[in-house]
Amino acid sequence: MNLHLSRKKFLVCLNRNSFATPRSIKYLGMVAVAVSMASCSQDVSDEPQVKLTKSEVVVNNNSDELSKRVTMYGGKAPLTRAGNGSGITMPAAPESPRYDLVLDGNYKSWAAEKKDYCLPAGKTLKTDLQFRNNVYYVGGELTVTNYWGQGKLVVLPGGKVNYPSGMAVNNIEILNYGEFDVDGNSFTVNKGATFMTSGDFSSPALKVGGTFYVGSAMDVPEADVYETAVLHIGCGLVVEKHLTIHNSGTVYIGSYLSSPVVEMNSSSMLQINAGSLVSTGELLMRNPCTITVDGGDMEYAVVSADKIEINQSNVKNMFTGWMDIQYKEIDNRSGRELEWLSSVKLNGDTYLPAAGCHPSFGQQPNKEPETSIGLEHIAQVESPDHAHDISSTCIQTAGDKAYVSYHTRGAGYHGCIEVLNLSGNMCSILSYMEHPSIDFNHLIVDNDRIIAAGDDPKLGAFLGIVNLGGGIFQPGATELTQVGLGGASANCVVRNGASLHATTNEGYYTLDANSFDMLASVPSAGSSKFVHTDGTNMGVLSLTDRNARQSMATLDIYGATDHRLESPVRSIALDMIAPVNGKNVFQLDGNDVYVCLGANGVKRYSDGVAVAGFKLEDDAVAAANGLAVDGKYVYVAYGHGGLFVLDKSDLSVVASYRYSGGKSANYVTVSGDILYVAYGLSGVQIFKLIEK
Repeated sequence: MNLHLSRKKFLVCLNRNSFATPRSIKYLGMVAVAVSMASCSQDVSDEPQVKLTKSEVVVNNNSDELSKRVTMYGGKAPLTRAGNGSGITMPAAPESPRYDLVLDGNYKSWAAEKKDYCLPAGKTLKTDLQFRNNVYYVGGELTVTNYWGQGKLVVLPGGKVNYPSGMAVNNIEILNYGEFDVDGNSFTVNKGATFMTSGDFSSPALKVGGTFYVGSAMDVPEADVYETAVLHIGCGLVVEKHLTIHNSGTVYIGSYLSSPVVEMNSSSMLQINAGSLVSTGELLMRNPCTITVDGGDMEYAVVSADKIEINQSNVKNMFTGWMDIQYKEIDNRSGRELEWLSSVKLNGDTYLPAAGCHPSFGQQPNKEPETSIGLEHIAQVESPDHAHDISSTCIQTAGDKAYVSYHTRGAGYHGCIEVLNLSGNMCSILSYMEHPSIDFNHLIVDNDRIIAAGDDPKLGAFLGIVNLGGGIFQPGATELTQVGLGGASANCVVRNGASLHATTNEGYYTLDANSFDMLASVPSAGSSKFVHTDGTNMGVLSLTDRNARQSMATLDIYGATDHRLESPVRSIALDMIAPVNGKNVFQLDGNDVYVCLGANGVKRYSDGVAVAGFKLEDDAVAAANGLAVDGKYVYVAYGHGGLFVLDKSDLSVVASYRYSGGKSANYVTVSGDILYVAYGLSGVQIFKLIEK
């Protein structure tokens, strides 16, 4: 292989083919590098020479088509932040309604068209009613024996209506501000009809196919909500036997729901207000259906059930909002591991004081935390659809855009880079580029161009450059320029002034950012994994040997202006890294360095000494791969252990999220309060950090 250097020396203690580096295992024997020295020294190319390789890439800027891979979670329901629950409101009671005729004994169940009637207070009447687009006001006591037509029945404060249970409500609107008594065994409100009552309500067995609104609380033996119907309960609903929501029916609960059985199916929805309590023995979630919490950030509701039956695996669409699911058993009939949103707790520690219509729930904490931190799931971007597994490897942001790199997992090569845009809570894929025979492991956005570090089965480790236009790929400029590096796999690249620094499984390099001339190369005893600069210093993390399972590591730190890597300011001996085939991102932060050590977690080194750490003690396989640091927090992509937000002062956990199903958090980037996580085979997960 031509390393594109006129003279080059390498430090090696073992043949590189004796060690399977993070990506070299796919091409051992394909790329051979001659090695001759066994001393530890740095080499600078005296006569820089670069050979550029050109290849074509495929660009797709059809945002509508590409964005079909995006699933939105944050702000998904338009009523979530509005605070008006189901969106249904009951008008205020008319104080002195205007009417045309008195409803009295002279009424012979024949109404004048569009004329309004009133039964005065203190009067009683038993009659059939005919609705001809008119309104009946009831101030006295009215017993309805039958009715037909379309119109409105208004029970005024102090008024009363006696209604036969066997007669369904069809085609009319009933507004009750007084008493409405239904005798018998059932009460039915069909599609196209509306029943609203301002206070409490007791009903026989209820069937709702239209709109049913209760301003306060309702008790009922059983309830069936169906056919796009809406049952709105302003405070509490107590069902003695069974609540069924199906056929796109919706039930809104303002404070409390109690039922021995809640059964949902066929695109139905249970919409509960933040801070509410749902208490049931069995929660049966059959076919696509949704339980969602309306309300402010991090104001949890509790869904408590002895048993939850689920036959759909995508529970991220079934349970949305800030919710604590308390359960004794989950009967998962989907055949797959369930994947929950970040805003959903499972058997969490939520405490609800008695309020509204619900009793208290949980254990009152000794004291309220000064600041609560939460992760709101904004969106998921599925991996591009290929015939092979493709895994997201890196994310970088520039302005309102995020750039994501992908490589093929396992054998074979196929690299992709996509451009995301997040506007408010809406995410879209603006642009997409792919190359069928190389991989991309890392990238940066550099002056309206992408520079990616990757693997090529012919060229080996390389930097790939492709121009952008307005931040997206240009279909008319579908050319990728490749710059060969030493080794088989390029792991990372950064821009530092007029230079590019890159790491590979053989060492680390400095190139001119415009001509790509090789300015310096430092061979490493083991794979060089990551490079980072904070503008003052530049650091490189390299393994100290080629053990296939674990290795110690060294972090060499240079002044940012030492582009030729001639004089390290200092070297930090890091702790053991295992496994050796993952990402080991670090970040310089003044005198501190935060480092991902794989299965050994994350550590902070101050002035070269480890002073704080975080490790998943209950998961020895999960590996800390990527991290980002801001003024308050350290954000860690911890492999299949998930995403962790750590307090910067002591690396204690303040928030976390685990995407189940074996998916791996590989890289995390933070832009303001938005967190982008490269989640391996599951693509990209986007979160919003909430502080309350």
